[in-house]
Amino acid sequence: MSAPVRYPVPWDLIRGLTPCILGRRRRDINEFTRAIVARMNPPPRFEGLGGLPEDPRFLLIANHYQRKGLWILHSAAAVTQALVERYGAHEAPIRWLVTANWPRVRLGPLNFPSPGDWLLPRVAYALWCYPVSFAGSNPAYTARSLRAVLKDARRMERPIGLFPEGVAGSAGLLTDPLPGTERLIAQLARNGLPAVPCGISESDGRLVIRFGAPVEAAELTGVPDAARLAMARVAELI
Repeated sequence: MSAPVRYPVPWDLIRGLTPCILGRRRRDINEFTRAIVARMNPPPRFEGLGGLPEDPRFLLIANHYQRKGLWILHSAAAVTQALVERYGAHEAPIRWLVTANWPRVRLGPLNFPSPGDWLLPRVAYALWCYPVSFAGSNPAYTARSLRAVLKDARRMERPIGLFPEGVAGSAGLLTDPLPGTERLIAQLARNGLPAVPCGISESDGRLVIRFGAPVEAAELTGVPDAARLAMARVAELI
């Protein structure tokens, strides 16, 4: 069995986001993720690109593949660059939904908001992401972002990306989709978006990004739980 892939954290690229964070500006995600993937040695392997829809207007569903030595940023950057290879460069080749708050800081009897509550939404904005809160921690905040997703879905030119497991997901272990993801997937399907499953795994010492056949919108709206259906298709790819 080959050793797990390990990639260094690109701290200089992350620090380079500071002007965008402070100035509330967007970063070119095509260039940002290309720089991250260029440092991944060995490089990731992409499979199933030819089976992706001709129209890049879809919801991409992937497992939350993260562990020590392999940050979710690496997995997301690799998926993004696979989409660039298939559909060409774009300032935002995919717009991910990301968790953008941290638990409250507790010091004995005291507790106060985490600095991440200020920082992470600004990072999400710079990286063209939709920020959501931990499940149940700030429903109103998450609802605003989901309304933005549904509004943008009507005129989007590139995929929306979702890790239904959220931060509970880890490398090599699939967990249940977070509550509410089934409603979001079904609603996007009602707006005509199929779901493309993407399995992230490792093989022969290399990160593997494998795309499956789209789950059509009619199939997603015809089942009790669209998230479980989509994750079942992801499971077939890893």
